[in-house]
Amino acid sequence: MQTQNQNQTAVGGGPERRKGVEIELKLSGKPDALKNAFASATIRDRATDRGQSKRLENIYYDTDDQRLRARGLALRVRKDGRRYYQTLKSNDAGGLVAYRGEWQTPLRSGAPDLALMPPGATAVLDGLVRSDELKAVFTTQVRRLVRRLEAADRNGRSSLVEAALDLGTIESNGACLPIAELELELLEGSPDALYALALELDALAPLHVETRSKSARGYALAAGAAPAWRKAEPLAFAADATVDDAIQAILRNCVEQWCANEAAAYDGRDPEGVHQMRVAIRRLRSALSLFKRLLDPAPRARLSGEAKAVVRHLGPARDWDVFLGELLAPVARARPDDAALAALAAAAEAPRAQGYAEARAAIEAPSYTRYMLQLRGWIEARGWREAPTERGQTWLTRPAGDFAAHVLGKRQRKALKLGRDFAALSAKERHQLRIGLKKLRYATEFFAALCPKKRTKPYLAALKDLQDRLGHLNDVAVAEELIDTLIGRAASRPDLQIAGGLVLGWHARGLVDLEPATARAWQEFAEREPFWRSASKARR
Repeated sequence: MQTQNQNQTAVGGGPERRKGVEIELKLSGKPDALKNAFASATIRDRATDRGQSKRLENIYYDTDDQRLRARGLALRVRKDGRRYYQTLKSNDAGGLVAYRGEWQTPLRSGAPDLALMPPGATAVLDGLVRSDELKAVFTTQVRRLVRRLEAADRNGRSSLVEAALDLGTIESNGACLPIAELELELLEGSPDALYALALELDALAPLHVETRSKSARGYALAAGAAPAWRKAEPLAFAADATVDDAIQAILRNCVEQWCANEAAAYDGRDPEGVHQMRVAIRRLRSALSLFKRLLDPAPRARLSGEAKAVVRHLGPARDWDVFLGELLAPVARARPDDAALAALAAAAEAPRAQGYAEARAAIEAPSYTRYMLQLRGWIEARGWREAPTERGQTWLTRPAGDFAAHVLGKRQRKALKLGRDFAALSAKERHQLRIGLKKLRYATEFFAALCPKKRTKPYLAALKDLQDRLGHLNDVAVAEELIDTLIGRAASRPDLQIAGGLVLGWHARGLVDLEPATARAWQEFAEREPFWRSASKARR
């Protein structure tokens, strides 16, 4: 039984529903809004049955050290009326549409029994746990209304979708979270049909894409933990992957990282959440730029522009996180009794809170949900095929490796040009170089799987080192603006002026000390042979 491994995004393969893989889209919202959407003509006119109502009780199990969760697995026992079922789901990594392996077997009682699992599930578990090690972690109580629908994708092809309205709770150790979501599960056809249907429902009521499964929320509730953040997963390429395949897989990969970090960014307790969400959006915009000569310029510009607006709303939260956590913190550790530094830190908390409020407002905006549904629907349907440029018609069917060598060489040459006469570059010019290196790094990560790791790893490491060095220079420049903002808000606070001067002086001296090493790092990178040329020589 085949499952899609979201820990490594494979390039190639069609979007149709595959046996043993659950493909679903969750929409959350206020209970009344969801009820109205479920009762709407949009659902009613497409229904193939009269629907049914169920009360479902689920208990999720794991070991004391949560080996299942660590492997990306979720095991539950469901009571449906008088019947019991155990279900194993795999690879719940977060995203707009969840692609998960799913295996279900009936039980005689409410106790899980892994010996009854089908071969596909047994292969995934691979001796990871025994039944007697399993303990209840959390429960869900749900009233579910279900209807089957006929839905069409953007090309008019028919698909079969199950719509399920879930209202209830997740409970663990006395803590409780509400469940209010509308699940659209693809039974037959194309995932694009889920997005088309979701856009119609979103027009009827304020909805939001729920990027975390019930199991992910349940584990977080049980642990009392903030939502997890996630870095981008590596891409893997089929031997016959075309440029068309690569576009879809790379854009999917960027959006999956975006969605997987949305909850952590919204929560705000871990600064890495908003950081990784911004990285994901920038990777997406970089990918759209990478393929811009192949794509219809109108949708490409619109999709990139709306993503830019989101990342702009995340900027203040990230800037204050960096200021407090990476620039002020080391100075405060060196001077733990400095009252002025403590006052500066306290003064920075209010604008940081305002930054997170702006980020949350952007995520909550109706335009955000519409954009995400439109973007992912375009990716799943390979919308760029509808009106490719003349160059796109030439490139789309060619091997992905040919295009990779072409664009990597182009971005490498641009970065080298930006870094010419490195020692004489102004702060603004070094900022432009940093952006050029970031674009080169993203492109390298997108296509790294085309070459042996022993060639790509040193190249990426050199790129990251340079990015970090130049990024610190930019962070110090931003910190100067932030300190000016704080002092401007409290002109009668000389302690803030003193503390701001300490922070900037500390890091300015550090930049001077690091300059020789930064210049050497640039020179070594500029002289490094690109890995794609090494691969070309090896093939010859």
